[in-house]
This record gives sequence, structure tokens and C-alpha cells, in this order.
Amino acid sequence: MITKILFKLSSVICLLLISISVAFCAQSQKQDIDAILSKLEKQDSSVKDLQADYTQTLTYLSTNEQFSSEGVFKHKKQNFIYLGQIKPTKQYSYIDGKHITTYVPDNRQAIVEKWKDVINSDMLLTSVFKFIQNWKTLKKDYIIELKEETKVDYSFLIKPLNQKEKWNMTITVSKSSSLITKTSFDNGNFTVDVKLTNYKLNNNFSNDIFKFTAPKNVDVIEL
Repeated sequence: MITKILFKLSSVICLLLISISVAFCAQSQKQDIDAILSKLEKQDSSVKDLQADYTQTLTYLSTNEQFSSEGVFKHKKQNFIYLGQIKPTKQYSYIDGKHITTYVPDNRQAIVEKWKDVINSDMLLTSVFKFIQNWKTLKKDYIIELKEETKVDYSFLIKPLNQKEKWNMTITVSKSSSLITKTSFDNGNFTVDVKLTNYKLNNNFSNDIFKFTAPKNVDVIEL
């Protein structure tokens, strides 16, 4: 079973996809990275909400043990997010801009945390979720590079300037659709690989989708 911490990490990595998935377009490999990111920031304003299917694989490098999951994302600006894991077990996260509620039906339990505390507790999580909005600030602590360009996609590399932090993230973007197709996070101990498909943009989601209403006989624990 994936631990709570790893679930949070992998979930927020997926949130990175939501935050920047609508922002990429074809760029020359020689173009300055700041110009690319500036265009991403500008283009991001054109999409109000999105939905995508995801598959995710967590791999422990020491044992090669793998845990796979799949589900659906829904996101509405600014910070309204729904993450519904369907397989291997049902698990749902609701974010309304103030709180994150994680609900596991099999446990008949929902855990409520302040979204600000979750984000602020780890600079990695902050860099993931606020990538497009705060890239200028993030560049003070992180390196953002255009890693590779092929005929069909671009790969962007994010890694910390502090050499004591041993992790990196690669984001792959389709040239034809201008959407993220996959990401890979690696910290030397485990990797989290995510693939996104079946995008639907500007769905006019109601805010109610992102608010958790506890069913009967479900314990709600506020941290």
C-alpha cells in the first residue's frame, strides 16, 4: 500500500500536470527558457478548467517493486481540484482552495488538512503546484531546462540548485496537442511516472464538484 506521504507526493505531481497542461506550444530549442515560460504563463489564462485521465506508477528502485494506479483529474482555476483514483482501490481528494480532503471509502474515513499547510510544508510541493504562476521566483532555487526536443514532443527538466537535494523531474509535452503527455519524478529512492490522456477543456465545472460531502457513517478527521 502506498503510504500517505507518497500518495500526497504523487498526487501533487499530478497537480503539476493540471497547472501547466494547457500552457505548452511549439518552441524553437534555441529559444531562451524565460521566453518559453513567459509564453506558457500567458497562454495558461485561456483555459478555465480541464479534465484528464491518468495512469501512475510508483517504483522503489532498491527492490523494483511497483504500485500502479489510475483515475481522473478535474481542475478549475484558481485552486479547485478533484483527484479520483479508481484503481487499484477507490480514493478521492477534494481541494477547494482552502482545504484538502482525502476520502477512502473502504476505510470509511476522510482526512481534512489545510491546503496551505500541505503546500508550505515542502518546497518541492510548492514548486510543483505553483510552477507556472511562480516560475520566476522558483528559478532562484531550481534549475528549469529544455532537456530534449524530438519530432513529436519536448522534455523539460526541473532540479534543485541545492546539490544536497537529490531529485529531478522531467515533463514531456506533445507538439501536436500542446498538452503534457507524461512526467517522471526521481529522487534516487523511488520514481513516480504519470501519463495523461483524454483531455477535455473548458467544461464549465460547478464548484460543488470540488467540495466533499461526507456520506453517513464516515468519520471526518481534521488535522
